Amino acid sequence: MDQARLVARQIGARLRAARAAAGLTLQQLGDQAGLSAAFLSRVERGEATPSIANLIAVAQRLAMPLRDLFEDEVPQAPQGYAVSRLNARAAAEQIQAAGYRFHWLSGDLPQPRLSAFLLEFPVTTDPSATLLEHEGEEILYLLEGSLEFRIGEDVLVLAPGDCVHLLGDRPHMGRNIGTVPARLLMVVTPPGAVHQP
Repeated sequence: MDQARLVARQIGARLRAARAAAGLTLQQLGDQAGLSAAFLSRVERGEATPSIANLIAVAQRLAMPLRDLFEDEVPQAPQGYAVSRLNARAAAEQIQAAGYRFHWLSGDLPQPRLSAFLLEFPVTTDPSATLLEHEGEEILYLLEGSLEFRIGEDVLVLAPGDCVHLLGDRPHMGRNIGTVPARLLMVVTPPGAVHQP
């Protein structure tokens, strides 16, 4: 089994365990998160990988930290900080979503108010990607490449160094319009963070 498939199965197993612990059926969770029960079933079996927006919606409905879908329970950072090392990320498989790949960057702080991801949109990004919505806020900072970013009917063309800050409930999507992979840093407020004092 390749590493990408293993990661998808791990996320699916964590989702299944959290859903069962919450006493929800696939249909109930799907209705609450705006996803089909069939899609959630495929995710739980490791046959489909959800977008970050889908994971945010599911984590919110399950009242769980977003990080719990990416990693097994690890000791929280008692010193108040966490480090994500390049060599550790390089060894871990990127998670494949619809039209992009991503790495989870955030550490395991108690009650986190931010989640960070490194996204890569390949040159062959499908122009028919779906507009996504989720709770909270999102900041995108383009590191390399060219990215078309749509927010509702507005279309922005981003170059390296450009940054977008938006409310996650605005329909949005990105696609690579350049000749090299587009890499960007994405920071989102995880489920529940907007309600914390």
